[in-house]
Amino acid sequence: MSSQRFCGGTAHWAARIAVSAVAAAGIAGMAASRAEATTVYTVKAGDTLGRIAKAHHTTVAALASTNDIVNVNKISVGQTLTICGTVSTSGSTPVSECAPGTPVSYKVSQQVMVADHTTGTKGTWVRYQWSGAAKGWARVSSIVAAVFGSGGVVPASQRVQNTNETPAGVFPIEYAFGRSNPGTKLTYRVIDSCSWFVEDPTQSDYNRWREACTAPATLGEHLADYPVMYQQAAVIGYNYSNPVHYGADSGAGIFLHYALHFTGGCVGLTDLSELTTTIKWLDPAKHPQIVIKR
Repeated sequence: MSSQRFCGGTAHWAARIAVSAVAAAGIAGMAASRAEATTVYTVKAGDTLGRIAKAHHTTVAALASTNDIVNVNKISVGQTLTICGTVSTSGSTPVSECAPGTPVSYKVSQQVMVADHTTGTKGTWVRYQWSGAAKGWARVSSIVAAVFGSGGVVPASQRVQNTNETPAGVFPIEYAFGRSNPGTKLTYRVIDSCSWFVEDPTQSDYNRWREACTAPATLGEHLADYPVMYQQAAVIGYNYSNPVHYGADSGAGIFLHYALHFTGGCVGLTDLSELTTTIKWLDPAKHPQIVIKR
């Protein structure tokens, strides 16, 4: 694992959600008889989580979970909070529109993965799927161990290439790759001896897959060199649209893959069976999102 030099860049939670919401605005058949939209609230002088929760008909626990707040007694003026609305149909109990512990609404994504950093390079992983307004979000996996970058987990806007840090935020999944397609509906690339992921910021195809049978070692990761780690994997959409090549928000090759102890800045699952099941489960029609929490 020490050879993982790359796994490496962009997106802020609110920005990603806003972009995804526009893309998902045309999803048909998702509207219930009543839906309160997700709200972004800016903390004002004198606010407390209790007062904000009461004003928006929610709870302190829900606000803390959605916004990854550790100390419920500490919020800052100017801080933005995502407040999830509720959804209900006639005769049903209202359910949160957001996947548990995330700011991701079912209107944006119906498949949400949560990689929750707890300490050091360790954390947990769980998957949720939207089951309609009558049932809300259902957990569709066991809670398994996840591992993160040897440099820790930092806000995406602060990450810099080659720091071995995993970016925190909400990101789409671009496509999957590995040794053989397990049956996913995602676009899937099979690794061969010419497969590279470009992590040289001087290249125009930085943070992209390249098929090149002869290439300098400085180009990036020669994917075939990691047959165990990349048995199955997915490209996390960090720094993918209009990639930043240098400085804050930079980095390339942020993947979901198999790992036991730490990564070079990616999200690793220690359970290969869960990883394979995840790749197979992912459906672009459901706009899958991964939430990486600090």
